[in-house]
Order: sequence, then structure tokens, then C-alpha cells
Amino acid sequence: MRFPYHRSTVFGVVLACALAFGYSFIAGQKNSAVRPAAPAVAVSGASSIQGPYFSDRDRISDRIIAAINHTRRTLDIAVYSMTQPEIAGAIQAARHRGVQIRIVTDEGQALDRHSEVGYLRSVGIPVRLSEGFRGERSLMHNKFAVFDGELVETGSYNWTISANSYNYENAILIRNPEVSARYEEEFDRIWEQAR
Repeated sequence: MRFPYHRSTVFGVVLACALAFGYSFIAGQKNSAVRPAAPAVAVSGASSIQGPYFSDRDRISDRIIAAINHTRRTLDIAVYSMTQPEIAGAIQAARHRGVQIRIVTDEGQALDRHSEVGYLRSVGIPVRLSEGFRGERSLMHNKFAVFDGELVETGSYNWTISANSYNYENAILIRNPEVSARYEEEFDRIWEQAR
């Protein structure tokens, strides 16, 4: 039996329900320091969703590299950790094609001896380091990228050798202007507070 609805419609309904639940949960909290949930993003029928992909069988890194290789104008990356040299190489190649690239990563992870951050900085790619939004014990734990302001990759997948070869991880790619704009807005906010 075929499911009568398009995947983007189902995704829109699920996303709206999740955001509504998050808002009602936060609204019910007594703590005044909790910020209200962001407004829901309406997902149009023109959206496309690729995935979900899983690290133990779907070669997520190849999909990220393909997205980088198809990027023509801008690439904004917010990722907790980056140790995968193949992804770093694709980022460098994108820069040589004239893609404007910005990367925000966790300050502590950038100091890891396997991190590709030092290499990317050495080839002229703008990288900023973030401690998260509460200082010492806080992390920049996001894992998302916005390609040409049109496609978003997000999920648990860090751009690391461990995520690719050892961990259970997931990723999804979403092509939707409203979703992309929301992630771009979040990237800009983190970029401004990072150093």
C-alpha cells in the first residue's frame, strides 16, 4: 500500500508538531530564564529531503563532500569537531573555486591534535572558535552546514573520522528556503559571538 502524502508534507507536519511540543513544554516551565521557542517554520511542498542517512551504512561523509563539491557561492559550517581530511580537502577545493566559506567550531575541539581546523586556517579559510553560550562548561555542539543558502545538512554527525568509521550517527539534507534561512540566521548569531 502506498502512502498517500508527499514526503515534504509529512516532514512539515512532523516539524510543526515537534516545534509546537517544544513551545508548549517551554511555556509550561516556571524558570523565567528559559527562552520561548522560535516560531515554527512552514515547510512548503517545493522542499526536498534527502535521508535520513546513518553512519554505519549510508556513507554520510561522501554525501557531505558531494554537497561541498556542488556549492558555488557560500558555505557556512557550524560543527563541533572536524578531523576528517577528505572533508577538509573538499572545503579547500571549494575555496579555490571562489566559494565564500565560514566555519564556527568548538574551541576545545579545535585544539585536538587530530583537528583539521589549524590546516583550514593555514590555507586562509575563516574559522572562528566558540565556547558555547554559557562560557567555561558550555560547548558549541551544533552540527550543521548551509550550502549556497539553499541546502542544509544537519544531524548528530560530526565531520570526524570517528563519526564516519565507529559511531552510530545520523544526518539529513533539507532543501527549503525557510529552513535554510533559519539555519543561516543561527549561524550568523554564533559567528558574531565567536572569536
